[in-house]
Amino acid sequence: MFVRQTIARGHTYLQIVQSYRENGKPRQKVVCSLGRMDALQATGQMDDLVASLAKYATKQTWLDLRKDLSIERVYRLGAAHVVCRMMERLGLSAMFERLTAKHPRMRLPWTTILTGMMVSRFIRPCSKRRLNLEQWEQIYPGILEMKSPPLEGFYRSMDVLWKHRDDVESVLFDRGGRRDLFNQNLDVVFFDLTTLYFESVNDEDGVLRRFGYSKEHRNDCTQVILGLLVDRDGVPVGYQLFSGNTSEPKSLPTILENLKKRYPIEKVILVADRGLVTQKNVGELKKAGMDFVLGMKLWTMSQSEQESVLDKSTYQALDKKGDVLIRETTHEGDRLVLTWSRTRAERDVHLREKVLERLENQLTAGATAKRFVTHKGYRQYLKGLDGGVPSLNESAVLESQKRDGFFGVLTSVPAERMSGSDVFARYHDLWHVEDAFGEIKGPLETRPMFHWVDQRIQSHTLLCLLSYYVESVMIREFRKADTNLTVGRWFRALNEIYAVPVDIQGSRAWVRNEIQGDAMEGYRIMGIRPPDRILKIEKTK
Repeated sequence: MFVRQTIARGHTYLQIVQSYRENGKPRQKVVCSLGRMDALQATGQMDDLVASLAKYATKQTWLDLRKDLSIERVYRLGAAHVVCRMMERLGLSAMFERLTAKHPRMRLPWTTILTGMMVSRFIRPCSKRRLNLEQWEQIYPGILEMKSPPLEGFYRSMDVLWKHRDDVESVLFDRGGRRDLFNQNLDVVFFDLTTLYFESVNDEDGVLRRFGYSKEHRNDCTQVILGLLVDRDGVPVGYQLFSGNTSEPKSLPTILENLKKRYPIEKVILVADRGLVTQKNVGELKKAGMDFVLGMKLWTMSQSEQESVLDKSTYQALDKKGDVLIRETTHEGDRLVLTWSRTRAERDVHLREKVLERLENQLTAGATAKRFVTHKGYRQYLKGLDGGVPSLNESAVLESQKRDGFFGVLTSVPAERMSGSDVFARYHDLWHVEDAFGEIKGPLETRPMFHWVDQRIQSHTLLCLLSYYVESVMIREFRKADTNLTVGRWFRALNEIYAVPVDIQGSRAWVRNEIQGDAMEGYRIMGIRPPDRILKIEKTK
């Protein structure tokens, strides 16, 4: 069948005609007269008829569309969309715009560039060079709304960011002055240090990149030390970068100075690990009027104090089985809360056995004293390191066995404000900052760093912390929602949400693929509206 035009009395008429053969000869007959073509077009009946017939001609519809439809590539949408919505919600986008207004002559679109660098941490963290050459153009243009700027634009944007670090940190740490110490529970802050390495051995430029003790066992690379303060939810409230060769105890005075600037320090309890416990640091905390909960180095105390610690008859059981024991004493005027636990004892035994196994293998292989000079974990079980042949120190092993399961926490908080068991609970909450380090160095890939100038190292770290701030707020909301879905799993699903440009007859429709499962559940938890199915329609040349 086909549609035939006929002309009569000056008008064009449309007919549906059927072709057939009769006695071997082709014949045609009119099946239906549709009417005048101009009237059908004017009233819209022609479009209605075509649309109605099209439902029964799927194959032909696709064959016709193929002539005019073009899909060349897809663009990343989901993660970029969520990060931008979160930046708006947390005031970061508005803060960048306010700072832009301070530079009326600046043509650099630094707000967009900073947004692009933060979005990159959630898609596939990479260097600024790779973001410039590859990843920027893979993101849906409706998010960043410009082509990738030159590489120098990224570096200049980082420099401008560092000039305004005080403004940025104000939004990041005290929420632009809106943080309420009472309704946001900033009564406890957790502090710890970690190392961030460079794929470089150059320690001559600047003051930050230096060789030092690496918590990542990368002693072959230079590094910086990141000191981070987080609240009960793991949301950052302060940070400081230190030279890579800074010892842990020396970091505390700088952190205290930062806390004094931002918060009524007498209302905050600092929780930190054993590495910060020195007589000088404890004095600094007291001088600042700040309470503390610090892991205690029990085996650096006097011999009589150590013997008292090991006397389990002075402890009280916290459970019916006696698997956890606790007692309180004092140390230089402060409360010292001591515990022994069966779980910790079993862990201590396991760790020591692993160390001794490695030691015996190396001693059997003829390792010299030089091999153990810098390894504190090995040295404590050896003798003969000052001369002669190193060998296992059996008495040191026996002494270590006596200490299995014991732990102590030093605190200035009075017992009427915090019981001994609560002191230990607060100390164990240090996992919040350890978890933060895991995210900062894991999914966000803050290191290895590819910057050599101190200012760029600082601004790169600040950008990564801004990204972690966005992530930490989402982690907090996911925990409140009591869901099995994690933020990491949500972003893996979001990175499968694409914007697809579909070109048809001179128009381009930007559409997204389906959002369901983990991706949709994350949108629901965060109360973020998913992007429309049709993002936009535009004319093409």
